[in-house]
Amino acid sequence: MFFTFDHAEAPVGALLKGGHSWRYVEYLASFPYFHVSAFDLSEGCARPTALLIYSVEDLVDLAIAGRQGWKIQQVQLVSPGRMNGTGGWQMEKLREIEGIELARGTSYAYLLSSGATYFEHEAAKALPRERWRSVFSPVVDD
Repeated sequence: MFFTFDHAEAPVGALLKGGHSWRYVEYLASFPYFHVSAFDLSEGCARPTALLIYSVEDLVDLAIAGRQGWKIQQVQLVSPGRMNGTGGWQMEKLREIEGIELARGTSYAYLLSSGATYFEHEAAKALPRERWRSVFSPVVDD
């Protein structure tokens, strides 16, 4: 989850009623998150924006919200080094997310445009592909 402090808040003015702006946020865990390039289609214009999304569930909710004024351009997975094998954080274009049921709940496989697949839990690698189910696939007009 993203975290911040009151002193990091920056005033945004009256243009964004109810909105808050932060000079920085902190990310408290070494789990992947999503960098989403999108258009906010509210109020009769297409405002380009970038969203940082912490959970798969929130990403799915954003995709569903497309009917209410959001258009996703691109989703990139921001993965920690333990997941991507490099030892450092990487941001790569996401093609699809698959859910894999384990004894302790759903684990995710992140399929990237490069052809690489990263797993949330190592135990999911050993399960047959037939046990995977599609959870999210960005619908992007190229």
